[in-house]
Amino acid sequence: MAEMVKGRDLVNHDDAERAETAGVHRLELKGFPQAVAYRGVIHPFGLTLKPSEQALRAKSMSNIADDVPTYVAGNAISREDNFDLKAAQSEVFRTMVQAVKQAPDGDVGKALQLHLKDSGIYQFFPEIRIEEALSPIGIAHFYRQLYFNAEEGFGPIEQAFTVAPLETLEVVYETVRKQIHEEVLEVGLEQVSETATEEKNTDEVSDKVSSMIQRDSSAAMSATVSGSIGVWQASASANASFKNASQRGREQTSRRLKEVTNRAAERITKTFKLTTRDVTDITTTNLTRRIIRNDSPAPVSYGLRRVLRRVNVKVQDLGPRLVWQLYVRTPGKGLARSKFVHFRESGPISVPNEPPGLPPRPVGGTDTGTTSSSLKWDNGRKTWYVTIVVQPGSDRKVTSVSIDSITDLEGGGKDDLAPSPKNNLHWGDNWDAAAHTFTTNIAILEGDGASVSVNFTYAWDPAGSVIADWEAKRQAAVAAITEELLNKKFEREKALITERSKIKPRPAADLRKEERYEVMNRMISHLFANGGNDPSPLEIEYFHRYFEIDAMFTYTHPSWWKPRYTPVATGAARPAYEITADSEPAPLGSSLGWAIQLDGDARRNEFLNSPWIRVCLPIYPGRESEAIDWLSRHVEGEEGYDVNNGPLADLLKQVAQYRDQEAKLGINGPDYVTVDSTIGDEPGDPNAPLTPENIYPIVQEFEVTVPTEGFVYDELKLV
Repeated sequence: MAEMVKGRDLVNHDDAERAETAGVHRLELKGFPQAVAYRGVIHPFGLTLKPSEQALRAKSMSNIADDVPTYVAGNAISREDNFDLKAAQSEVFRTMVQAVKQAPDGDVGKALQLHLKDSGIYQFFPEIRIEEALSPIGIAHFYRQLYFNAEEGFGPIEQAFTVAPLETLEVVYETVRKQIHEEVLEVGLEQVSETATEEKNTDEVSDKVSSMIQRDSSAAMSATVSGSIGVWQASASANASFKNASQRGREQTSRRLKEVTNRAAERITKTFKLTTRDVTDITTTNLTRRIIRNDSPAPVSYGLRRVLRRVNVKVQDLGPRLVWQLYVRTPGKGLARSKFVHFRESGPISVPNEPPGLPPRPVGGTDTGTTSSSLKWDNGRKTWYVTIVVQPGSDRKVTSVSIDSITDLEGGGKDDLAPSPKNNLHWGDNWDAAAHTFTTNIAILEGDGASVSVNFTYAWDPAGSVIADWEAKRQAAVAAITEELLNKKFEREKALITERSKIKPRPAADLRKEERYEVMNRMISHLFANGGNDPSPLEIEYFHRYFEIDAMFTYTHPSWWKPRYTPVATGAARPAYEITADSEPAPLGSSLGWAIQLDGDARRNEFLNSPWIRVCLPIYPGRESEAIDWLSRHVEGEEGYDVNNGPLADLLKQVAQYRDQEAKLGINGPDYVTVDSTIGDEPGDPNAPLTPENIYPIVQEFEVTVPTEGFVYDELKLV
């Protein structure tokens, strides 16, 4: 093992065993006797277990186990602080390319070893593979088919008949073929929907409470004293009057007027009329009249045979043409697809919280009542109070009570004190849900009596059962409207699916022309991308001079070169495509998750979903070198466009020789072919003058039999 991974610093057997354990394997690489492979990376100069300077510095700063080796390539050196890895990689790459180009007798390993022996950065590269690359210049062979009429022949017997001795037989063969096809399809649909809703609610509540407390007290006292003593007279009078009047009035008027007029008029008139009239009237009449007489004493039999025409097809090689080939990624990415517009795009279903026609939400209010109660004394609060129990009914819930007026039940004179409420002091508010009663204690200023009559006003809210009933009605109305909207949306989407499937594809010629325009646009963008501006008129003229645009051909790679398969278990499987009972069959690619153009054909959909398309643009004969040199100035990089070196230079020499041979033939070129031209071999004498058959040879020929309308009569003889 020590010999297998031998490097400059593998000094003992233990190191070799540790290397074996780590997965280092020796390789038989020509020109690199110390080449090993470690973790999928090829190291031509071997490996070493000697730690690098960086590893030693790191080890001194941290606790690293001594038995963990650091594998460093044999020619690796420490990286300086100003080391530029990208520049070093670029330099090594250029050196390797130069070594491959200058490899003697195809010995790439020796050339690499020679150019990289003094380089200490070769091992910074990842695993290197020698691969084949696509040349931007390719060769296309053009062929054409030529058709020549050969001699006619006869087919098998289609009909046989026998003529008796001395019998005359008139044979009339008439063929009448008439085909009339007329189809008129008219589809019409009209839908009218109108909805109107009117609602008017008027509520008026009037509450008037008046309380009047009046107490009059009057006292009069009159005294008159008069006397006279001599001239003096005195009189005195007294008059006392007391009047106490109290009046309280409260009036509450609530008027609620709710008038809702909701008139939703939706009139949908949908008329779809498709009229297709296809009339084909073909009438073919072929009348053949023959009179056959048998003057022999024996019967004669005849057979009717159809006349056949033979066509000789010759395939001619028009010679090689150089083409500029380019791979375009996702060719259909830039094409705009059709958008079917029939209905306004609907958003998500939205239902109002309170649908139209729903009664308003129950709300509370105030009401009045009268009760009698005995006065009670609260020793803690040092006040008199009355207990009021309100029974509003099962549909109300009392929240508060206030006394409007209070009077003594025991009566009294006009000099008696009248009780009055202290509504700001109350306690013991309690709502009994089972009995539907509200109890409260309200303080009062006592009068002369122990029993009083109380007029009160209470505020109430709707009971929970009332709110629950209203909420149930609201939810039912919301559910009904939601279901109605969902059904409408479903019908709209169903109609869209059906109508989308019936869209007719555009003419195939227009679709192919758009695809060619898009491909040429991508090629021009790639060609003039470095300039940043549109090509000048001079560049356009050069392009038309060098390339035959009308002869451009493409190859669309299938969509399976871009994997789209996802197992269903992952949750990311292809979605189901939509169809209806009235829709046409789904187009090609629907089950594969393709992007579909509604008015496109199968080829357009293949173009849209293709990951790559190969474009070949033929170069005019005789301008190959000029065209390639012009391309090298416009396409980034020069690899593959060097007309003076490498395989391309040899190819251009061969093409130039072929063009010289074509020029020597004269102006006729490949038009020498006649009916007698056959597939020939190359002349035995290499110095013999070239003929058109050598430059534009016939590479294949075959016959095609075409039936005609004619017949012949052939006498049949029994053997």
